[in-house]
Amino acid sequence: MSLDATTSRLTKVGTVTIHPGLEGRTQIVAQGFDGEGCSCRDVAVLACLWAIGELQREVMRTIEQPGGGAIGVD
Repeated sequence: MSLDATTSRLTKVGTVTIHPGLEGRTQIVAQGFDGEGCSCRDVAVLACLWAIGELQREVMRTIEQPGGGAIGVD
């Protein structure tokens, strides 16, 4: 197996949704994303990484000060 130096990136951001799923298995759906130099699996992985980064930033802002982040409860 050789390493591939092809750069891949997201070109369109969408929505990542987490569902409880069936039989205790969580289902994650990435919708509306597009990428360059990516397979569909690469787009799914990059979408999840993007979502993790966004969640981490907002959690840190929320911890730093009340109202500091964009996290809400419905």
